[in-house]
Amino acid sequence: MFPQDKLIVQAAIDRNRRNELIEVIERHPDLFTEVQIMAPPAPPYPHKSIFINYRRNDSEDVVGRIYDRLSAEFGKGGVFKDVEDILPGVDFRRVLEHEVSCTDVLLAVIGPDWLNRTNKRRLADPNDFVRFEIETALARDIPVIPMLVGRRERLPQARHLPASLRPLIYRNAVQVRPDPDFHHDINRLIEGITALFELNPEPIATR
Repeated sequence: MFPQDKLIVQAAIDRNRRNELIEVIERHPDLFTEVQIMAPPAPPYPHKSIFINYRRNDSEDVVGRIYDRLSAEFGKGGVFKDVEDILPGVDFRRVLEHEVSCTDVLLAVIGPDWLNRTNKRRLADPNDFVRFEIETALARDIPVIPMLVGRRERLPQARHLPASLRPLIYRNAVQVRPDPDFHHDINRLIEGITALFELNPEPIATR
């Protein structure tokens, strides 16, 4: 590279990796002559929140990707996923009830093993966490978006659901397909969530 040439790089980086970037710059001063490290922009809806409802052994892998995309779009603090956010030793039932009650949108991620496990209907158990979270959202009239993953194409039939969850089948579902369609489908989901946020600009806790 000639002295008159300039290499301009823009990068989005998580706040907790800021020091790592600074160390790289200090180790290679010849590559970085003029550097500005800017904080990432504020999330577009700082008072809004999204709750991801899912079963780990049904859709954990794709939920990780969904979480990353939504966090990049709406800010990590605005997206709740129990694995990420519940501290050790805390009563997770109380945390989940509080988080669902305060969320603005609940995403019900439904994969091929969402309804049943071998010789057991999961949703028949009133203590099932997935059932509890969706029931809480429906009872509080919180928007619930069913997300079909794992090549699932339709919602379960009403007869396979407990009565408290049957309103779910009337919610417009979004299908999230594997690559190469994943990002296209997530973009459609983000557009839908944004429309809901614009429709109700105040956070759910204040309405």
